[in-house]
Amino acid sequence: MRLLASVVLALFAVTQAEEGAKNLASKSLLNRYAVEGRDLTLQYNIYNVGSSPALDMELADDSFPAEDFGIVSGMLNVKWDWIAPASSIGQENEA
Repeated sequence: MRLLASVVLALFAVTQAEEGAKNLASKSLLNRYAVEGRDLTLQYNIYNVGSSPALDMELADDSFPAEDFGIVSGMLNVKWDWIAPASSIGQENEA
């Protein structure tokens, strides 16, 4: 159950955006089932649905403690200088 709870826990998307930038973040588990001892594949998306660029974007997911999970590929902390208006950025990870 802790595994599933970890998947659903907080996704933090922090932005210092110009006025007019509006950001949405999503985190999706791509596996059909979460099975103990098997890799999880997650997809993160950040959408700028506003009319201005979002500046200094950061994605930080701390719901996978290092003592319980190992990152197989991807990163849990990612930064972007900017995200254009009406566009999105995606990141896929395996833990």
